[in-house]
Amino acid sequence: MAAFELSKWYLDCISSSGKAGIAYFGRLQWGPLRLQYSSLIENGSVRHSLRPEQGPLDDGDRITWRDDALDIDGEWVADSPPLHETIFKCDEGAVVWQGLMPRAFARMGQKTGFGYVERLHMTIPPWRIPIKTLRWGRFCCAEEWVVWIDWIGEHNRRIVYRNGGTAEATRIGDERVEFAEGACLDLDCSHTIREGTLGSAALAGIPGLRDTLPIRLLRVNEHKWLSRAQFTQPGRPSTSGWAIHEVVQWPEE
Repeated sequence: MAAFELSKWYLDCISSSGKAGIAYFGRLQWGPLRLQYSSLIENGSVRHSLRPEQGPLDDGDRITWRDDALDIDGEWVADSPPLHETIFKCDEGAVVWQGLMPRAFARMGQKTGFGYVERLHMTIPPWRIPIKTLRWGRFCCAEEWVVWIDWIGEHNRRIVYRNGGTAEATRIGDERVEFAEGACLDLDCSHTIREGTLGSAALAGIPGLRDTLPIRLLRVNEHKWLSRAQFTQPGRPSTSGWAIHEVVQWPEE
């Protein structure tokens, strides 16, 4: 099998009124294929570019990214410790996740608010990972932040962080995350950011990929939301903020 390596950045910013921007930057190497791309989801539209001059610049506590092709001009300043997990590893490769900034003070263009930055590094093709369902999300407000990753399939893995430490979630669904100590995060799923198969949605605007990637990956279905979220816990006042979260379903073989 041809060597595979994917490094993918995810960066977002949500204003206090719920205006969101999401940016992606990736480098893919798969056999002879070499691809560098960037994407921007903002104001109900999606734009792609295969000509990004450079990716995000990480100075530790500050990340900046300027992409003239997509008119991206962003800055993220850390307000949380970084996270690191090897989510999956086998003889074929690994999936390594870095929560570089689980909560950040962010700016994308004229938009300011709380933001989030992560980087995923994969040396195993995503269509060969033993997974059926993925739920991922991030929630930020002034008092709390939560990040969750829930893999379900032949390889089950649940990763939850809250305010810098690991947390135990007893249930992770599309509309609620419940914690062992009695806290819960309610998500209203009020705005769909993107929905559909990767072949018809997330990857549709990147030229050449539909003819290159396996059909099973193109049939993966994603539903991503922007939610007004409320965090409640016993004995303390509830807090509210914004969350971006998704459920991803892999098709049967």
